[in-house]
Amino acid sequence: MKRIILLTSILFLSLTFTFADFGVVLSEGFTVEHEDENAFASKTTIAPWLSLPFGASDFYLSAGMSANYEDKLIFIPELFRLELTLRSAENFGVRAGRILWQDTSRFTAFGYLDGVDLSFSLGKARLNVAGFYTGFLYKDTASINMSPGDQVDYSVDFDWTDFTNTYFAPRRVLASLSGDFPCFPIGRGNLYTGLLAQFDFSDADESFNTQYLLLRYTTYYKRFDFIASGAVELENTELNGLKPAYAFSIEGGLQTGFISDRLALGLRYASGSGPDTAAFFPLVREAQGVVLKPVFSGMMIVRANYQARFLPSFAAQLGARYFIRNDSSSFIDPYLVNDSYLLGAEVDGSIHWNPFSDLSFTLAGGIYFPNTGKAMASDAPLRWSLNLGAIFSF
Repeated sequence: MKRIILLTSILFLSLTFTFADFGVVLSEGFTVEHEDENAFASKTTIAPWLSLPFGASDFYLSAGMSANYEDKLIFIPELFRLELTLRSAENFGVRAGRILWQDTSRFTAFGYLDGVDLSFSLGKARLNVAGFYTGFLYKDTASINMSPGDQVDYSVDFDWTDFTNTYFAPRRVLASLSGDFPCFPIGRGNLYTGLLAQFDFSDADESFNTQYLLLRYTTYYKRFDFIASGAVELENTELNGLKPAYAFSIEGGLQTGFISDRLALGLRYASGSGPDTAAFFPLVREAQGVVLKPVFSGMMIVRANYQARFLPSFAAQLGARYFIRNDSSSFIDPYLVNDSYLLGAEVDGSIHWNPFSDLSFTLAGGIYFPNTGKAMASDAPLRWSLNLGAIFSF
C-alpha cells in the first residue's frame, strides 16, 4: 500500500512539473492617512500559485502569507484562490472551490467565495445557479457585512492565540439563481436578472436572513454607454418585522476617441432606516470612498470619473464624489454633529505604470473636504490618504 501511495505521489508530481504552470506573486503596499494625525500602514504578500490544465478543464491554486503592519506587525496566512473549472460540453460549465464571483447588481455580493457555480447555455441566454459559504474566509479580505448577531469585530486584529474568534468572516450561506440575456430587448442592450438569498448562521438568538431581486441593464451607442443596476431586498426581523429595502446605481460614459479614455457620471443610492423601509444590507462591506469610507447602507453618492490610457504601459484616473446620507443612524463619524444629511465632497486620483509584463506600480490617493457639507463639525480636519503599491510576479 505504501508503495502504491509513493508511486502515485511521484506520478502526480511528475505530471504537475511537466504540464503545470506555476510561479510566485509578490505585492507590497504602503498607506499613509491623515485625520487628526498621520497613520502609517503596510502590507506585504507572498502568494505562490499553480495552474494545471486537464484537457478542457483547469485547476488553479494560490495560497500564501501576508505581513500587515499598523502599530504592530502581524503575519496572516490565507488561501487566496482554489478553483476547479470543468467544461464537459459547450452549453454546460462548473466552477468549484474558492472562486471569484459577483451578483447581477454588482454591489450586493462579490469577491472570492467558497462554493460552486453552475452555468447553462440556453440558446443566446445563459443561466447560472450558485451556492456559497463565507465562514472559512479571512474576515478583512472578504469584508462580509456583519448582522446584528455577529460576534466578529472587524476592529479586533487577528491573533494567533485566538485563531477561531479573530480570523474568520461572519458565517453566511448564499444561494443564487441568475440569467444573462444578450441583445435583449434591443440589439445593443444586455439584460441581467437574479434572485439571491442570504442565510445567517451566526450564534444570534434571531437569524438575520435577507432575500434580493436583482437587475442590471447595459447598452451602448457609438461612443456612449449606459449602465443601470437595482436591488430590492426583503428583511424580516423580530424587532422591525417585515420591511423592504432597495438600492440602485446608474452611470453614463463617453469615450472621446482621441485616446483610450472614458468620462463617466453616475449616481448610487441605498435606502436608509425609516418608518416604512429598512437600511439596505449589502452582503459585502464595500467602502464608497477613498478617504471617507461609508458603507453603502443609507447613502447616496453622486460621482464623476475620468480614466485614460496614455500609453500601453501607463494609465491614470481622476474622480470626484459627493456624499449624502439618507438616515441618521447608518453612518457614524466622531465629527458628525448635526442632523444635516450633507457629508461633503471628496476627490481622488491614481496612476498605474506597467513597465514590464511581470512588474507594475500604482500610486493612488484622495482628499476629503468636510467643510463642503453641513453635517461635520466646523473644526473637522481635512482628511487625506496616499497609497503606493507594487506587484512583481515570476
